[in-house]
Amino acid sequence: MKYLLKGDCHGNFVWLGKIEYKPEDTAIILLGDVGFNFYLNKSDYKLKKVVNSKGFKLYCLRGNHEARPTQIRDIEYRFDEEVDNYIYIEPEFQNIRYLVDGYVYQFGQYKCLCIGGAYSVDKWYRLARGGYTEETNDPKKTGWFPNEQLTYDEMSSIQQDIFRIKVDFVFTHTCPLSFQPTDLFLGFVNQSKVDNTMEYWMEQIKDTFVWKIWCFGHYHSDRIEQPHVEQFFNDIEELDTIYSRWEKYDKTGELDWWLQKSPNFYMK
Repeated sequence: MKYLLKGDCHGNFVWLGKIEYKPEDTAIILLGDVGFNFYLNKSDYKLKKVVNSKGFKLYCLRGNHEARPTQIRDIEYRFDEEVDNYIYIEPEFQNIRYLVDGYVYQFGQYKCLCIGGAYSVDKWYRLARGGYTEETNDPKKTGWFPNEQLTYDEMSSIQQDIFRIKVDFVFTHTCPLSFQPTDLFLGFVNQSKVDNTMEYWMEQIKDTFVWKIWCFGHYHSDRIEQPHVEQFFNDIEELDTIYSRWEKYDKTGELDWWLQKSPNFYMK
């Protein structure tokens, strides 16, 4: 089984018909904002039906612009022997699988910690556009979900569970504060109003366990942020390729010339 990694899809799966892999031998890990549970209506159902029929197994991390899997009707909490841990799955869509925040999965030869969730910087725009407030919000009409971030209890529980564990990859939707691609921040967003609770929390925990490579989405770019830290959006890569890249870097200090690097990469 080949395991691939990709960033936010936002409901666009045109790329799925263009990748040159056999569906029966391929699983794709998506780093949040997948788009399956955004409208919470027939549109979601139609999209899942089409994508599920392609035959690829999709392992979906939770982003900020989508409902939690536990809010989906008929969802099941089931042990997935292929990745050696529990996932959420809808019986009708066996190829679409939702990862559980804070769980460690075995993707091929790699142990991978997965943590979803983030704050939506367009929260107030989404509410105001429909004439809603936080109290009157209807996610089906605004696309803003009040439980988009991890709760303090969830963060505390995950922090205890992962203390001193060892993993090959960390897959998250957002990222630790020191990894944030600040040069990509939207100029019209008042950053003092942005809730960085999860980013501060990840910053606190990132040195409490052992990891080799950290990959995240959310910020809509494809590039190397720091050594062993990568941001994904449109690019699709095999986990083997990513892992080998950093093995080579540790031995030679070199990366392939075509890889885009963050301005922060050169400051480390």
